[in-house]
Amino acid sequence: MNEQRANIKDSQNFLHDEELVSLLISKSSLGRQDIVYEIGAGKGIITKRLAASCKRVIAIEFDAQMAQALKLQFESDPNVEIVCADFLHYEIAENEKYKLFSNIPFNITADILSKVLALEGIQDVYFIMQYEAFLKYSGMPYYSDCLKSLLYKPFYKAELVYEFAPTDFTPAPKARIILARFTPKTEADISLNEVAAYRDFLSFLFAASGDRFSDRSKKIFSYEQLKRSAKTIGFPPSCAIGELTYQQWLAIFEVYLKYVPSEKKAIINGAYSRLLNTQDKLSKVHRNRNREGGATQIGKRKPK
Repeated sequence: MNEQRANIKDSQNFLHDEELVSLLISKSSLGRQDIVYEIGAGKGIITKRLAASCKRVIAIEFDAQMAQALKLQFESDPNVEIVCADFLHYEIAENEKYKLFSNIPFNITADILSKVLALEGIQDVYFIMQYEAFLKYSGMPYYSDCLKSLLYKPFYKAELVYEFAPTDFTPAPKARIILARFTPKTEADISLNEVAAYRDFLSFLFAASGDRFSDRSKKIFSYEQLKRSAKTIGFPPSCAIGELTYQQWLAIFEVYLKYVPSEKKAIINGAYSRLLNTQDKLSKVHRNRNREGGATQIGKRKPK
């Protein structure tokens, strides 16, 4: 993670139009009563407009020089607090309700979302992020549901609020950038005591081999269970795993909870933790390769 964070400024594209920022805030649920956290405050253009619209703004900036400049810029604003910290290691008070509005660093989008969508007390989340990353967390109706979107859909509703032009940023990004909203559901689609089983169930099936759902689920459901479930829920057992809707996933999970025997559930237990461990190992390999590649490139630079 240190290697990633060292290049944090290289992964940020800064908005430069205050009127556009005001428009974005007007499209949000933010109001005078709200406490708002901003991740990666940068040059403070969003911070300034948040301060004018909200009760209190806690702007978190990783870069020490930028954080110091922000403290000087907002020293006369009593409702703005500048914190020099790595958000991934920053603890938000659990006894308050709050919202988030941020132009997040693109290279740690997954880490930020993984942390934010597991926090308590969140009332609303607005992130400026890459469109392709948004699709992974939103799924239908924007794209086919995948593991990431299915893991969070019981608890959050995702929405595309605004799409930017490349010229809205400095430097202009090559990727498609949007403002996404993640709103906690008033009531989750699964109960708290089912969360671990739901994560293990999905992780096991997405990690299993096979093109068809019937292939991936053969260690879980008997032939008769799968046949009856497919008819009742309304999906062909031969369908690809990405063809199932979110509601069908919930129905299949309900069948799993009620009718699959404990000895088969034991095979699935811990699948989510195993998946996280595998991803962590792959991430370390990726960071090491980037670091070695960076050192090679530095060695090739010509002296000025």
